[in-house]
Amino acid sequence: MNGNEINEIIRTLLSLPKECEWAEFKLNYHGEEELGKNISALSNGACLQGKPFGYILYGVDDTTISIKKGTTFHPKSQKVKQDELENWLLQRLSPRIDFEFIEGTYNELPIALVKIPAAQGQPTSFLHNDYVKVGSITRSLKDFPEKERKIWNSKVKNMPFEQQTAMVVDGPDEVVSLLST
Repeated sequence: MNGNEINEIIRTLLSLPKECEWAEFKLNYHGEEELGKNISALSNGACLQGKPFGYILYGVDDTTISIKKGTTFHPKSQKVKQDELENWLLQRLSPRIDFEFIEGTYNELPIALVKIPAAQGQPTSFLHNDYVKVGSITRSLKDFPEKERKIWNSKVKNMPFEQQTAMVVDGPDEVVSLLST
């Protein structure tokens, strides 16, 4: 993912009036359990809203949706006991979705972005529990059986294999680099 694409995602997120089913804003990291629940909720929420990804943007005040100080959270170096945060989360998510930590700066302030793929054909769970965002609140998906049903019946599950996305790339140059030309 290149810098222009990251900046475009951040601009899109900052243009939202508030948090929603597929976007969460945090100033700083509050713990691995909260992060795991949010990854589950945003993956499921992105599916329900027809978005390919959900996002958590660290460094943003969630009341003003602005970056004033940035964040002190560095997910790539964060540990849970002796384990790397990313590995710790992957061991507790089902299915083991390919979320991505992106660290950088925006307007010269430090940010961290978590890019989370939408659930596909089954809810994304954390520690055997499925979550979903209702507005800006993270709730148990079991409390919303119709939302859960929509995820199980999501379009991607019913889409022919040939029409599904195999890989997301940054552009034509990356496509050529991946092929044996």
